[in-house]
Amino acid sequence: MPLTAFDLGKLKIAAHVREELDRAGISFEAIHCKSGGLQNRPNTARLIVTVNGNSTHLDFEAREVETCESIVAGDTWYKIAGFIEQIK
Repeated sequence: MPLTAFDLGKLKIAAHVREELDRAGISFEAIHCKSGGLQNRPNTARLIVTVNGNSTHLDFEAREVETCESIVAGDTWYKIAGFIEQIK
């Protein structure tokens, strides 16, 4: 069964965040990009990053995730950049 644009986007976002954290010199324990379940709104993916034992999250709408199927760019890129600045 092939991955959907949404699933590929979640993977691409997680990989992009990993690269940006490494580039910023931020050590992290975990990166997750989850969807579904009781904690998340429908049609939303939640990025969870754990740094120094503290978890913080950022939510993305489905359309934001699906546009990242090939590359993280545009508004989603800026949203992630702002999120990483908050982590610093």
